[in-house]
Order: sequence, then C-alpha cells, then structure tokens
Amino acid sequence: MKDLAKYLGGILLAVALLLWVLRGADPAAVWGQLKQASFGLMLVSVVLNVGHNVFRVWRWRVLLAPFQPGIPFRPMFVAIIVGYMTSWVVPGRLGELVRPMLLSARERVPLGPCIGSIVADRMLDGMSVVVLFVIGTWITPLTGEAAEWETIIRTGSVTMAAMVAGVTVLMLLASSAGQRFEGWLDRRHRAIRWVGRTMISISSGVKALRSPGLAIQLAAYSLMAWLTIAAATWAGVQAAGADVSFGQILVIQPLLVLGVAVPTPGGAGSYHGAMKVGLMLFGVSQVTAVSAAFLMHFLIVVPVILLGTVLLWTDGISWKELVSSAAQIRKLGSTEGTGPIAEKVVEETP
Repeated sequence: MKDLAKYLGGILLAVALLLWVLRGADPAAVWGQLKQASFGLMLVSVVLNVGHNVFRVWRWRVLLAPFQPGIPFRPMFVAIIVGYMTSWVVPGRLGELVRPMLLSARERVPLGPCIGSIVADRMLDGMSVVVLFVIGTWITPLTGEAAEWETIIRTGSVTMAAMVAGVTVLMLLASSAGQRFEGWLDRRHRAIRWVGRTMISISSGVKALRSPGLAIQLAAYSLMAWLTIAAATWAGVQAAGADVSFGQILVIQPLLVLGVAVPTPGGAGSYHGAMKVGLMLFGVSQVTAVSAAFLMHFLIVVPVILLGTVLLWTDGISWKELVSSAAQIRKLGSTEGTGPIAEKVVEETP
C-alpha cells in the first residue's frame, strides 16, 4: 500500500507538472512544431543517448576491477539498459538495485562491492555534470534571462563542485579505513552495526578511485559519457527547433539531471519542466521549449524501453521475477523473503 501510495503520488505530481509545462503554450502550436521536427537529428540523438552507455560499461568495469577484473561487456550492458528501463516504468527507483543485482547473479560479482560501485557511479556522474557545468558557465555567454542570474549560476557551480568533492572524500575515507572500524562496530548497538557495516560495504565500491591510474580512466569515461549525453540533448532540442549552443546545453544539464531525480514515473513532468526552464533562460520561445522538452523525453525513454524489452527476451530474463527480487533486497545483505534471483545473489555473494 505504501508503494502504491507513492506511485499514485508520483502520477499526481507528474500531471501537475505537465499542466504547468503546458500553461501558456498553445497545444496545437506545440504539436505543429513536433510534426516538423528533423528526423535526422532525432536519429542522431537516439544513437548518442543509447551509445553513451558504452562509456558507462567501461567505467563500471574499471570500478569493479579491484574485485573481479575482466567482466564481459554484454552482461554489463544488459544490466545497465534493463536497470534504466526498470527505473522508467516501475516506481521506487528499483532500477538502481536491478542493475547490480542482475550482474551479481549472472557474473558472480560480490553484491556489496557491486552495489557500492553504483554509488561510486552516481558520484562520478555528479562530478562530471558539475565539471561540465562549470566549463559551460565560463565558455558560454549568459544571455537573456540567464544573464540576470549570472552570479547565482556561477556561484552555484562552485558550491556544487565543493559538495561533490566533499562526498567523494568521505567515501574514500570510509573505503580506506572501513576495516579498522569492524572491531569497534562489534561493540555497538545492533542498529549502529547494521548502518556501519552497510556503509563500509557500499564504500568498497569506490576502491578503484584510490588508484591514480584507475581514477584517470574513470574520469575520462565519465566525461565522455556526459559529453555524449550533452551532444544527444543538443541534437534533440535542435531537432525541435531550439537554437541553442552546445555550451548552453552544458549549463542546462544540471537542471535536467535534477528533473530526472524527481520521483515521477519516468521523469514525466519534472524533466519537461526542467527543460522548459533551462531553454527559456537562453531566450528560446515557450512553444519551442515545450516542444523540445516533449521530444527529448520521448527520445530518451522510449528507445531504452524498447531495447530493454528486446534484451530481456534474448537473454531469457524474467523481468517480473527480477523486479520482485529487487524490491525484496532493498537492504544490503537481507535474506528474508527474497525472490529467486535475490536468493541466488545472496547465496553466491561471499
């Protein structure tokens, strides 16, 4: 019932945000602009959006190298796509658990570091978005309404960079000093032991960041992934008629990330609102901004759902069983009431 209430709440929020996005924009004009969208640029956007996951696979492989080197490309790619598909269509952000759990079950990767690698993955995403945001704010003339917010935008970029750096340092400290706290945790209350050991297990996923060579690879793959995402977004909004520069997309990108993070089904409404606000900051008309938001959201979500469905079928994966197991293994190391896949993961995890 709690999950159902959250899902219904997310739907209501999405509807409210979509109504706000469409407020003041003639639906007929929006539809007319969408019908005139460039098919060639749409295709480029889809290819880049899906293709950026190649860099994600390479980055994930580096993160897991200290625990299990040489993991094949295909199972990692399948886990990433199926994880994204789950996030788009199932409430509760289960995609974040589906990805490591599926890889752990199929390739016998330890579950703790596998989940920890997803935390590190998100940290690297945040760092990359912030770095590109800072670059964008300095290479792009802040015109239109963006010029009025110049101080806030540039101050915000520095603040975000400091926050991401701080979280990274904390995770690295936990990763390097975690084992020394094991004895101390043994003497603590059960709840403290659970929290402490969960943090140590998860922080193990950032172990690769402690190696300069691996850290350089991770930084390169992360920046390439987000530059590819930015290029896909640029192509998609250009297809809808939005005349913005690549640098302006880098400035808008943190807004889009926040839009996806809002708990609405598939980022509906929240992503559209973020895109509308971002494009209008740089002088794009409301009709064009709304058209670009709807087109870009479609180009992101639909291809992943279709590709994920094909991969589930070709790899013989039961999506229902996968989602059910992910829902039951929210707590790292929980073995109570797990589904078939979750049981396999727990059994095979050292």
